[in-house]
Amino acid sequence: MTRPRFGTFTGGIDLPDEKDATIDSPIAPINRLNRIRVPLAPVDTDAAEPIVRIGQHVSRSERIAEAASESQVNIFAPLAGRVSGFCTVMLPKQPTGWRQSPAVELTDLDHLENIEPLTESFDWFAANDHSLRLRIAEGSLVTFNQSTAALSEWVASAGKADVDTLIANVMENTPFVTADHRILAERGVEVVRGLAILARAIGATRIILAVDHRRIDDYRSAVAPARLYGINHIALAHKYPIGAEAMLIKVLTRRRLKPGDDSLQVGVAVTDAATCHATYRWVACGELPTARVVTVAGHEVNKPVNLLVPFGASVEDIFTYAKAGSESRFVYGSAMTGRNLVAGTVVSSATNALLAMEPTRPQSPTQCIRCGWCSDNCPAGINVAAMNDDFELGRTAAAQRKNAQACIECGICSYVCPARLPLMQRVRLLKQAIRKEMS
Repeated sequence: MTRPRFGTFTGGIDLPDEKDATIDSPIAPINRLNRIRVPLAPVDTDAAEPIVRIGQHVSRSERIAEAASESQVNIFAPLAGRVSGFCTVMLPKQPTGWRQSPAVELTDLDHLENIEPLTESFDWFAANDHSLRLRIAEGSLVTFNQSTAALSEWVASAGKADVDTLIANVMENTPFVTADHRILAERGVEVVRGLAILARAIGATRIILAVDHRRIDDYRSAVAPARLYGINHIALAHKYPIGAEAMLIKVLTRRRLKPGDDSLQVGVAVTDAATCHATYRWVACGELPTARVVTVAGHEVNKPVNLLVPFGASVEDIFTYAKAGSESRFVYGSAMTGRNLVAGTVVSSATNALLAMEPTRPQSPTQCIRCGWCSDNCPAGINVAAMNDDFELGRTAAAQRKNAQACIECGICSYVCPARLPLMQRVRLLKQAIRKEMS
């Protein structure tokens, strides 16, 4: 794997890796579940309509709900089991907070099998681009990142935007998280083929697989197929938050996202290893995605692991399986930008990490001492200290003039602040107020 010179960005910090416990831990299926509650609204829009009844036995991958709109997807049973009821679960809402989703509860579950090689049943390499798009739509796939969307809609949006560059982001440069790393290390050929399929479907002519330069020896299996499909495999230096979409695009393409814009507006689409892997296994082999790899780690986890977990598994059950301390602070997502868990949360395609951290000791913030660390380390180049003044004085218009919307919410400002001010949360609230005034 090559390591050519690319651009960089001002600011950013070196975070402790904290990955030793799971970086070499193979993916293993969870096997002690008594029930799962399968969300009917994995995409934040109208929920799918259930087509099963209580007491009915369903097979793995059997359709249990039909999409109510083009933005939603059909729902399939992650495991064979019995429909025991209908309920409500909690899923992350973007950009912050939580949302409720109707769900189908399954009990008397079959066991979950590990990821095994599959035989290709569809010649995706010979198929035309239109056939690939139709095939993706048939699978009711969703993206495996935080901004969950129907994959067919994401592909269509990228195609309409005349995207010329597709980036698979496997930087994963936040502490503890190793889910995408393990997918690429163990199933590298399948990830690369999925990336090639997505590039064909959206019409991208430049394809980039971006990885941490410290992990390249683990990805040797992906090198030859990457060359075969015209994929540039690029190893980048570790510097947080290079894995943030705006920063990665800037480094690899030198294109800058305007505040409030998404990547498609600069001709770039960004995906991840889990989405590529699921795409290949459905398009080429006909396997519907019903589970995902989740890193379960943190200082308070006694059994850190990269788990293959079915959609709808209770987060509480997963922490019990990993022997997390009962008094821990449970975090959904990364240590820098994740959110504190709420009761009723289940695993969805967006769940890449579950962390059990040491309980937070109450610390009252003090006055800003004008050290400038927040602004010096801000990768978006924002005057965070001035933004904090605008927050305290309620000056939304002034914050807008100072480019508050350019904030990528990486959490560095809060992390380095010696006064312990919740700076990222304050800028986020300013952004929300700006959006509300503009709507």
